[in-house]
Amino acid sequence: MHRSWYVFLAMCIALIMGSGCEKKEGDEPTKYQSQAGLERLTEQAAQQQQESSGSGPENPAFNNSIEVEGVVAEVRDLDSVIKPVLKKLFGDARIISESKKPETKRDGEVVENQFTYVVRKYLVPQDGESLHAALCAAHFGRSPRVGSKPLIWSGGAGMSFFKSTSLRSYSLVINVDTKKQQITVESYKLGSKYDRLM
Repeated sequence: MHRSWYVFLAMCIALIMGSGCEKKEGDEPTKYQSQAGLERLTEQAAQQQQESSGSGPENPAFNNSIEVEGVVAEVRDLDSVIKPVLKKLFGDARIISESKKPETKRDGEVVENQFTYVVRKYLVPQDGESLHAALCAAHFGRSPRVGSKPLIWSGGAGMSFFKSTSLRSYSLVINVDTKKQQITVESYKLGSKYDRLM
């Protein structure tokens, strides 16, 4: 008799424990009993939204950078037309360096101004295509200096444009450096043979 009592008791316990594991109405994979699970879900959703909006992961170099004010009038002029495009595409942009005087290259080309941006979004080579399209949409004219399409390689991208502002006209080469996480703008002296190639 005692043995059947233990068997009966064991079966009741097993039945009670088994009924606690059944799926209850209203249980859904998105309902979490712990706050940590809910926070994980919220974080994943925010990350997916950030990636789908094109902002992507953040560039650590941006947070450690200090913006310099453009000293040269041409740099301020170019910044006024380039920075809005960079901000729209990459979240934010800061000039972190600027050349103060023209530089003559070995082939005789004169770089009148050079300045470097750091942007909020972490740069990848394919960002060169997006930047090229955004600058074309902002009425930058394609230049034959580098080619009418952006050049993309494992370390970044390069492109060239003409741009006219109320101050003057420019021949520009823009390089996206994914290793340094920077975008460099070079303004060349107008009238070069490289601007007339076709």
